Amino acid sequence: MQQLILNIEEPHYAALLQYLKSLDYVRIVRASQDSGAVLQGKPLENSTGTNQLALLRQVLKRQSKPLFQKINDPVDWQKKQRDEWS
Repeated sequence: MQQLILNIEEPHYAALLQYLKSLDYVRIVRASQDSGAVLQGKPLENSTGTNQLALLRQVLKRQSKPLFQKINDPVDWQKKQRDEWS
């Protein structure tokens, strides 16, 4: 199951809500007051309850090359990157 969060302008909200209610595969859940946590920068949790930030850290640790490398000569580095793809 996927979750979708929409920010809808007030004049269009009722019409969109009525349309979504007509779809049998859509479940509408009223957000609690704490749902603003997503907008406040607090990490989201996935369906297994794992913190998204922790998952991102795990993926970055498994990379063979660091995400942000120390690049002494950017022009030379870009040339090497282009040569790898040609």
